[in-house]
Amino acid sequence: MTNTIRCAKCGACTVVCPVYKASGGLESYSARGRNHLATVAEFARPTPAYEDIFSKCLLCGACTRACPRGIDVNRETVRARAGFSRLYGRHGFQKYLARQALRHPEILGAAGRLGRTAGRLTRRLPADSGLRLRLAMFEPPAAEVPAPPRLAKLAPAPAASPLTWFPGCAAEYLFPEIADACRDLLAGHGFDLVAPEGLGCCGLAHHAAGDTEAALALARRNIEALERRPGPILVSCASCFAHLRHYRDLLADDPLWRERAAAVGDRLAELMQFLDGLPAPVDGGSVATAQRPLRVFYHDPCHLRHEVAIVKEPRRLLQRLPGVDLVELPGGPQCCGQGGLFHLGAPELAALIRDDLAAKVLALQPDIVTSTCSGCLMQWKTALTAAGSPVAVMHLAELLRLVAAPGVFPA
Repeated sequence: MTNTIRCAKCGACTVVCPVYKASGGLESYSARGRNHLATVAEFARPTPAYEDIFSKCLLCGACTRACPRGIDVNRETVRARAGFSRLYGRHGFQKYLARQALRHPEILGAAGRLGRTAGRLTRRLPADSGLRLRLAMFEPPAAEVPAPPRLAKLAPAPAASPLTWFPGCAAEYLFPEIADACRDLLAGHGFDLVAPEGLGCCGLAHHAAGDTEAALALARRNIEALERRPGPILVSCASCFAHLRHYRDLLADDPLWRERAAAVGDRLAELMQFLDGLPAPVDGGSVATAQRPLRVFYHDPCHLRHEVAIVKEPRRLLQRLPGVDLVELPGGPQCCGQGGLFHLGAPELAALIRDDLAAKVLALQPDIVTSTCSGCLMQWKTALTAAGSPVAVMHLAELLRLVAAPGVFPA
């Protein structure tokens, strides 16, 4: 951070900060506390303790949104991290390895295959096993998803229109079922999703860690790949969508690349916002009566909630589904504690945030927890495994594909 931050020390950030709350009100973990530390001359050369404090931020954006002076806390935190050692903070080596894996798809692909194989074996491990929790993101639901009101087979339209698609690393390599659901879902609307050759990780994890060189390299690579195809660019991961929008800011120092990034950014379309904007198909069938409504909890990814305000569209899509009850937290949405690589660097704090949210959601007795952020979905699978809950977790595209209904998606 810089010493020019004009923090009023009002504390608005502490009210909304998940890490501040989970730490029991530790001031140094709040945006206000870090803003103050950034002005202390002794920390002009960061110490390990200073670096660790700045690592304890989810970059969820809640404080930036709440700040009455409009301080972009995320930007200032990333700027500070850019001057840190490569392995800064606790578990810095784990985070470094994760970033390296994200730069090399072949590693992710192998990790995904290994994880799915290992995930099938985790049922034999004790419920509180650390290994089981690590592999929970790959574990299938402990119980079958309740039968939806109507199942529909979404076949590609005879003359499908190609649509450029940024699937993200998770759907591409770790959870192919998400990619399959997206393809089926859009095929039912007459689109053929095409991911351009040469796409890589969006670079969010590298940018968040202050690894500017890697983040810029990935941004340029993706821009070059996406430029090869015209028209809208559909993005099915909330975090990827939010970060792709930032490319023009990341490349602001290079006029040519900024212009190219802006052109790509203007073409981005978030999946649920895109689906919500399509005309509803003509009702062409009947809906079977379910024994009881399917109770669904939609988890708002922080990037969509705080940065781009995409909160109504996913809910509208769910509310259009017959036999689905959308359940909400009385106190409003909360962060899940995943935070990209935050859960690796601060596992205890991440678990406290995660389990607090899970307990509140499980009290609503949902059948399914859904979201559009790959990281959030991983965190939710871990949360429900830790809670011993059989509630299913799936990407919203998977759920919409499963519960396709007349008037919502064509059969």
